[in-house]
Amino acid sequence: MAMAVVTPGQYAGTNFAAIDGKGRIAVPSQFRNNVPLTADGQRVLWVGFHEKLPCLVAYGQDQYDRLNGEIERDRETARLRDLDFDEDTEFKKRFSYTEPYTLDDSGRFLPSFIHRDRVGDAGATAFVGSGRRLEIWWLPTLAECADADPVLQRLAAAWDAAKGKGRK
Repeated sequence: MAMAVVTPGQYAGTNFAAIDGKGRIAVPSQFRNNVPLTADGQRVLWVGFHEKLPCLVAYGQDQYDRLNGEIERDRETARLRDLDFDEDTEFKKRFSYTEPYTLDDSGRFLPSFIHRDRVGDAGATAFVGSGRRLEIWWLPTLAECADADPVLQRLAAAWDAAKGKGRK
């Protein structure tokens, strides 16, 4: 039996999850357990749009704080070099469509209207670990995306054919 490796803020591997009847997505445990706990003891997943692909990206509070820190660092570097720096533009690039979701006791979250643009409200999702963040693909979008990983597309189609046909 494989043992889950918990490394807060690091995500590797691929897994699939059906969207339940209420539109909630359960983050697979291999990823959920790596979402760092907040000071309140909750797992908060920050979810936003991928910069290039038609999927979502998700990460924990640690990555959100790191990205905010990058903006502060870049602002200070620009100030020291007497360069222009538009903090609002930099913040928008990273966080315009990003929202925090507190995972429930089963590791689920209910995507907002904005994020339904990328994952729909039925069917299934593919979770792909990519270091400090996850990609969350809606299977119909993944199947149609010319820029998606063809191995992921094949695995998703096989998973969907076996398990994703509305059965829980």
